[in-house]
Amino acid sequence: MAIPCSGVHVFGARETTAPPGFGTVASVVSSITSWFSGSTEVINYPACGGQPSCGDVSYASSAIQDVAAVANQVNAFNSQYSNTVLVLVGLTSTAIPISTAAQKKIATAIFMGDPFHIPGLSYNFAPRPAGFQCPFASNIQSYCDAADPFCCNGDDPATHQGYGVEYGAVALTFVNKVNVMLNGSGGGTTTAGSPPSSPTGGTVAEFGQCGGQGWTGGSVCQTSFTCQVANAFFSQCL
Repeated sequence: MAIPCSGVHVFGARETTAPPGFGTVASVVSSITSWFSGSTEVINYPACGGQPSCGDVSYASSAIQDVAAVANQVNAFNSQYSNTVLVLVGLTSTAIPISTAAQKKIATAIFMGDPFHIPGLSYNFAPRPAGFQCPFASNIQSYCDAADPFCCNGDDPATHQGYGVEYGAVALTFVNKVNVMLNGSGGGTTTAGSPPSSPTGGTVAEFGQCGGQGWTGGSVCQTSFTCQVANAFFSQCL
């Protein structure tokens, strides 16, 4: 029987070869939990690419175990705490068998340096083809820089390790839509502050949020940028 527990629960997955924990997305997880009361959970999988230090588990096998772990942990948590809003950080976009009930409670999913990155998908950060749609796209944001050799054709491995620092504030702004689900799911006792990166007036810089359901920050972009609607919850200066 599900327990009607409210609040936010953040699942985080580390990158391949990183030691147990949240890896380089730890800063993103920390930022989210500093503004939304709740709990966190590490995705338990090998995170290995064939190195002896992680048991010689192949990357393919590690990825398969990652998918299974995400499904098992998310579904298990949702079955026990049905009213808790879920946030996924650092996970790959591989098809994950998450239950219908759990899907409805996932407020956002943040992908950073996803090896399965496909250019042009509607939930990719920054420009994408007009009119492109896919299921749950409004709840997903994926980050992949051209210099990243793992999700793109770049040659700078440091880029792959830097998404938490580079886009952490932007990701936190996107996750602010959690407020909408909390207010609509009986989570009124849980309060959240405003992300420090949210503009409070004046003009909004390139890539900054400029609108969306529940947004209370700035709505006017700096000169040469326009506020473009990505989905009902997020508009961005591009």
